[in-house]
Amino acid sequence: MSMLAAESAEVALLVPASLLAAGLVLIAAEFFLPTVILGFLGAVVSFAGIYLSASAGAGICALFSAIFVVALALEFFAFRRFLPHTSIGRSMINSSSNAGSAVPAAAGYAIYVGKAAVASTALAPSGTIEIEGVLVEAFSLDGFVDRGAAVIVTEAAAGRVAVRRVR
Repeated sequence: MSMLAAESAEVALLVPASLLAAGLVLIAAEFFLPTVILGFLGAVVSFAGIYLSASAGAGICALFSAIFVVALALEFFAFRRFLPHTSIGRSMINSSSNAGSAVPAAAGYAIYVGKAAVASTALAPSGTIEIEGVLVEAFSLDGFVDRGAAVIVTEAAAGRVAVRRVR
């Protein structure tokens, strides 16, 4: 009789364990197929497995819950950590870079404040100035400034400087 009870307990836990595993697989599929439906369905199936495991006792239910939490955390870690290094992961991630076109910080132009420059283009009110052999985008606080006119840098901003005409 005890042999029969052991077999029925194993069969009784087979369905909840299968539901838990299927739910975790559906949640993992959510990483590859970004739909809300698969993740939601995976959570429902996993919770159904945990709920059904409660018929075997509170300890088994707690074990199933712990397995779910640990497996879910491992899935998130694995996909965040390892997926970008695979060919499938690289195709899913936008890896374009704008490193060559980043706007210089204001601190980089602070060294030019108070220095004289020449308008390389007409400033109407923005354009390009040449200061110490470097071309810099500038904004004229005096409005229109002719090309070749002398200006003084008054402020440094991200990506450009503000200038005034020399009078």
